[in-house]
Amino acid sequence: MNLQNDPQSLALMKFGIGQPVPRSEDPMLVRGEGRYTDDVKLAGEAYAVMVRSRVPHGVIKSIDTSAARKMPGVLGVYTGADLAGYGTLKCIVPFKNRDGTPMKQPPRRKTPPRRSRSRSSPCPP
Repeated sequence: MNLQNDPQSLALMKFGIGQPVPRSEDPMLVRGEGRYTDDVKLAGEAYAVMVRSRVPHGVIKSIDTSAARKMPGVLGVYTGADLAGYGTLKCIVPFKNRDGTPMKQPPRRKTPPRRSRSRSSPCPP
């Protein structure tokens, strides 16, 4: 099929890859008036920090959390061992495949095994 002689090719030219997409939010962002989730401050708000491995392919023998637990304002410090009883991560949205069958949901651990696979891997128990 020759797209140049096809009357439907206008759709490819108008909506194809590489065409500009007008964005209504850009003027606000350029003027510095954008509002981001980090700009929202709530009373009693808490933050979470994930510690990541600094060593690729390292074996983690232990994690000492005592210093972190003593820091002011710390609400909790958890390792994979602390979370082991909670099971795997759950997907609460019931996605379906194209044919309507339920999506396969393999078990996903909260933390990886006791070995870091790469730099910036989550630190396991």
